[in-house]
Amino acid sequence: MLGPIGDAARGRLADAAAARLAEDGYAVSRPETSVEPPAVATHPDGERTLAVEPLTADDATATVIASRLAHALDRDRSVCFAVDDGATAETVRKLLSEPALLAAEREGRRTFHAGPDRIPVAGGGYACIRFEGAGTPTFVWRETDTPVGPVPSGPGVDAASVAEDGRPTVPRLVCEVDGRVVAVLAGVESLRDPPAEAFPYAYSRHADDKRFRVRRGADGEVVESASGFAPMRAAGYVPVPMPLVPEHVLGPSYAPDRRAGVGSGVALADAWCVRRFAAADDA
Repeated sequence: MLGPIGDAARGRLADAAAARLAEDGYAVSRPETSVEPPAVATHPDGERTLAVEPLTADDATATVIASRLAHALDRDRSVCFAVDDGATAETVRKLLSEPALLAAEREGRRTFHAGPDRIPVAGGGYACIRFEGAGTPTFVWRETDTPVGPVPSGPGVDAASVAEDGRPTVPRLVCEVDGRVVAVLAGVESLRDPPAEAFPYAYSRHADDKRFRVRRGADGEVVESASGFAPMRAAGYVPVPMPLVPEHVLGPSYAPDRRAGVGSGVALADAWCVRRFAAADDA
């Protein structure tokens, strides 16, 4: 829910949540800056502080929820997601229940939600693919054990190491578009500075004429020049979305081998709650 209507709904939810928490004995403050949540509530014993984050149905996405949770954890807070309907509450619970912030997990290998960010590649620009189908392609990022041999990797990532059971020590991270593999990397850490050749294409805006140049990942040859993003998309080139990797968003304490939040001071399961509040003018 975008625009003034959505803002009004979030405001009403924040007001209702703040009033209820104050009735429950919390000390509630209302930050005036947009970089903070609309309300912050401190428990009477002073040992727990909640960031009140109102969510409309349109807000209940992996990207929004992960971002607000990360903001709270960075400030040593937990989050109280304030919603006004059961469906939104259930969406939050599903996203944050194990496997938290993942689309799926099987035998230690994860499937990620696609995030809003683009993937910067070594040498400048952002990863993209060529897609000639109608509509928007469906991207899936997932970890797997194949191929075992050398694959593109970021600096400092050991792509060749193999465990005793024959599985690569660093899981392979594959990007699929409508079921077709278009890129393979050595693990999620390779996303921090992936080589351009890991992707079919990359695009960047030229400093002189401000046009987008699309170059082939394998050899850097320019294959398309477009006056803007829309013409580039019309020519069939689509940016690759960055996967939403929990430990990249929430911090290294929430990596797969440290799910209890070791070193962060709070387990992920204890870092959030979701409560339904009737908007103040609907109570």
